[in-house]
Amino acid sequence: MTANSRKGKKKEWKDLSIDPLSEGFDGHQAEYVVGKAPVTWAHIQTGQLFSRSKSGKNLHVKLNDGRAVCLDTQKPLEVKPSIRNSLQVWVVTNFNSTTANKADF
Repeated sequence: MTANSRKGKKKEWKDLSIDPLSEGFDGHQAEYVVGKAPVTWAHIQTGQLFSRSKSGKNLHVKLNDGRAVCLDTQKPLEVKPSIRNSLQVWVVTNFNSTTANKADF
């Protein structure tokens, strides 16, 4: 039996909806504070905001145990297993986006 000889209803694929961000979006400023002491990569949770520097420039968000993405450049960050327990990052401890004049969604 081959993959093309399946019995049953044929899969009907839906068209993708229009991406609301395809035309771009308004940038908003946000104020945030990073922690005073670094933590290791292994201690931050998926979805947490962090910076790779004490100054707090270039925020990242952790996607999984080995990847993050930079919110400024949208470039991925891949963390090798050999440095996951030693890589130091600074967690965002306070985030205030009330300076935005309208919602992004």
